[in-house]
Amino acid sequence: MYIVTMLYRRKKSYWFLIAASVFLTLVVVSLVLISVNSKSLYDSSNRLFCGEKYFYFNHQLILRDPLIKDNPYNKDLFRRSDGRLYYDEANVQTWFGIDVSEFQDWIRWSRVKEDGVEFVFARIGYRGYSGGIMHKDSTFEYNYSEIHRNGIPMGIYFFSQAVNDEEAVEEAEYVLSMLGGRALELPIVFDWEYVSESARTGGITPDALSSACNAFCDRIEEAGYSSMVYTNLYGAYSKYNFSEISDRDIWLAEYDGSPTFRYHFEVLQYTSSGSIHGIDGSVDLNLMFIDPRSYLTRTGSVPS
Repeated sequence: MYIVTMLYRRKKSYWFLIAASVFLTLVVVSLVLISVNSKSLYDSSNRLFCGEKYFYFNHQLILRDPLIKDNPYNKDLFRRSDGRLYYDEANVQTWFGIDVSEFQDWIRWSRVKEDGVEFVFARIGYRGYSGGIMHKDSTFEYNYSEIHRNGIPMGIYFFSQAVNDEEAVEEAEYVLSMLGGRALELPIVFDWEYVSESARTGGITPDALSSACNAFCDRIEEAGYSSMVYTNLYGAYSKYNFSEISDRDIWLAEYDGSPTFRYHFEVLQYTSSGSIHGIDGSVDLNLMFIDPRSYLTRTGSVPS
């Protein structure tokens, strides 16, 4: 009986050692895979991605579209100094700008220019997210006059809550009627933003939103102006079919550190708490990666 018991115990120990060895092997392999995967989150230019086909956002694995231009910027070359963001890559020029609305009240634009602002996007109007009524920004006329009087390149944006193509075109017509043919140096921006599921736009599908965006931008371009699309990571990855709008210039909002957006963008809004001389309170700060003068042949010129 003693011999049988000892053999049984040895047999148990044998299987325990095998199980422990397998477990330790799995742990080591997992750690190696995690290490390799963490290194593969960035390519040779340190752009965020995960492999060639997928990348992560908001704990979701997203299929990368190889037909869309990638984010060309090296994350390690962005730096912050005195509350502003800079990009230090040879042969890449950037421009510093802001975007404003009636929330900034009455701005002293001569002081803004003295503080180094090189371009401005000003809100021209918005559609309400509950009733869907369109309104003109109460400071737009003042801003348009003073921005041009101070010789700062200017674009405008409309805060959209369109739910279909018809409303998007209605918004574009509203913008064009308020402009009345006046010149702009920079694009007119379609600024659709997610509010909540209870808002009138809560149930819009990516197909419907992408179509509405294109309808707005197409009408703007038919009138002789340039267009642009404002979005954040959630909008680009979850609300739009980004491939349907990716041929347009993109104004990206991403605030945390260096931009991780997988695809291209032309303007980066990197904070909503900036400080600029001539503006009471906080203001959005932006970095533009395309020469503002590249738009001039289509939308007028900066007054001297």
